[in-house]
Amino acid sequence: MAPETSQKIVTLKELLARMQEEKNFPAVSRHISEINAKASPNSNSSAHQLAELVLKDYALTSKLLRVANSALFGQFSGQISTISRAVVVLGFEQVRLAATGLIFFEHLQDKARSHYLKEAVLASFLSGILARELARHLRLEGGERYFIGAMFHGFGRLLAMYYFPQEYEVFQELTRAGEGSEEKASRRALGISFTELGIGVARSWGLPEIIIGSMKKPRPEDLEKKTGKADHHQCLSGLANELCALTMNLPVQERPARLQELLKRYKELYPVPQKKILEMLDGALSEMEKFSDVLSLNRADLALLNKRKFAGDEEEGRAAAEPELVEAPAASALKKFQVREPAQRIHRDADPEDRRQHLMAGIQEITNVMLDDFALDQILNMILETVYLGIGFDRVLLFIKDPRSGAMLARFGLGKNTRELVKGFSFPVDEGGSDLFSWVLAEGRDLYVGNISDTAVRDHKPRWFRDAIFSPSFALYPITVDKKCIGLIYGGHDQPGEHLDTQQLNSMKTLRNQAALAIKQCYAG
Repeated sequence: MAPETSQKIVTLKELLARMQEEKNFPAVSRHISEINAKASPNSNSSAHQLAELVLKDYALTSKLLRVANSALFGQFSGQISTISRAVVVLGFEQVRLAATGLIFFEHLQDKARSHYLKEAVLASFLSGILARELARHLRLEGGERYFIGAMFHGFGRLLAMYYFPQEYEVFQELTRAGEGSEEKASRRALGISFTELGIGVARSWGLPEIIIGSMKKPRPEDLEKKTGKADHHQCLSGLANELCALTMNLPVQERPARLQELLKRYKELYPVPQKKILEMLDGALSEMEKFSDVLSLNRADLALLNKRKFAGDEEEGRAAAEPELVEAPAASALKKFQVREPAQRIHRDADPEDRRQHLMAGIQEITNVMLDDFALDQILNMILETVYLGIGFDRVLLFIKDPRSGAMLARFGLGKNTRELVKGFSFPVDEGGSDLFSWVLAEGRDLYVGNISDTAVRDHKPRWFRDAIFSPSFALYPITVDKKCIGLIYGGHDQPGEHLDTQQLNSMKTLRNQAALAIKQCYAG
C-alpha cells in the first residue's frame, strides 16, 4: 500500500472517530445504516421490514410520503399514503435513496452552525431538482436517482462544514489566498479531500454505489465520452452542482461568463441550449417552494432563494446598500426534522388532523389496491401501518389463528418490541370466553379498554397479558370470515386514560373489515 493511501486511511479513521463524538451522529449513522442494510440487493428483508424501520420516525415517515407524492414520482403523485405501499410501488431502491437523503439533510439543517452551512444544505437540494430536470430534458430514465445523486455530490464538503468547522475555515482561507485547487486545499486542511471523506463515510454507512459514484467529480476525459458510455450519475451531478454554484456563490455580473465556460466544458455530453439552462435554473428555485415543508424552510429562506435567480433580483442592489433584517433560522422550526431514537413514541407527535387525513387516505388506498390483483401480505401490512399511524397506538399487532392448535399467532407488528413478538409470540384461546381476549374472539365483538385497572375489567385480563404485550389501554378488533373468528387486530397505548373518538372507532372497523375481505378473497381464489 502506498504511503499516501495509508495516510488517507488513517486520516479517515480519525475523522470518523471525531464524528462519533458528535451527540446525534451515532443515531443518524445507525438509522441510515439500518435502512441501507435492509434495502440492499443482498438483503432478504421484506417490504414490511423496511417500512417498519422508516415508521420508527414519524417525521421521516411524513416527509418521505410527501416526497413520494411529489413531482419526483409524477406517475404516482397523490396515490401513495403508506410506506408499505411506497416500498411496493416505488421499489426498495427508490425508498432507500429518498429516506437516506432526508435523514442526513434533516440532521444537518437541525444543527446548522453557520450561515454557509445552511446555504450549502439548500444548494444541495436545489442541485437535486436541477439534475432531475436535466435528466428529464435529456430523456434519461430514473430522474429521482439523479435527484438524490446530485444532492450527495458535495457530501464530503457538507461533512467537513458540519463536523470540522475549524478545518473548514482553514480550507476557506487557503482558497481565498489562491493556494491551489479545492482538492489540494482540502487535503492541506483535513489531510484528505472532500470527495474522499464523503466516499469513506458513504461506504461505512453502506450507501448504494449510485450515490458513491455521484460524489466523484468528473474529469475532462469523462466529459469527452459519448453520451451512451458516460457515467451520468457522476457527470450530471457535477453539472447540476456547478450550475447551482453559479447562482449561490457568484455575483450577478460574473455569472454569464462563467456559465458560457461551464456549458462549453459539458457541451459534448450535454448539448443543452443556454436559454433552456437558464429556465431550469430559475425554475428549480421556484420549485423549492413546493418542498418548503419537507425542508422546513421559513420566509427568510424562501426570500433568500428568490434572490439567487441567475439574472438577480431587482431589489438586490437596494438590499446591498440597506441590509435587510431577516429572521434567523428558528431552531424550533427545524427540530421536527431531527432523527430521534426508535424507542420514542414518535408517531404520537402527529397533529390529530394529520392522523385523521392519514386514516382516510390509507383506507382509500387499500380499497383501490384491493380492486386489482394484490398480495395478502401487502394488504395486511398497509392495514397495520394505517392503524399504527392513523390512530397513534404505541404498539399494533395482527394475529392469525393457528388451525391446528387454535392459538393466536402474531404475524405482523409495528411499534415497541413487536419485532421480537412476531418471531414467535402466541396466546391461547379459552373457548369459554373467560378472559377479555377469549371473550372478544368467541363473541366476535370489538372492544376498547381505556384503563385495564378499572374494576370492571381488571380481573378479566389473562395472565400472559401482564408480561408479553401489556398496555394499560388497548383495542381488540376480531377478524371474522364466514362467521368464524380467524384473526385479531390489537392496538395498545403505553398510557392509561386514552380514548378513541367515533371516527377512529369507525375507521378501525373499516380497516378490520378490509382485512377480513382481503383474507376471504385470497383463500377463495
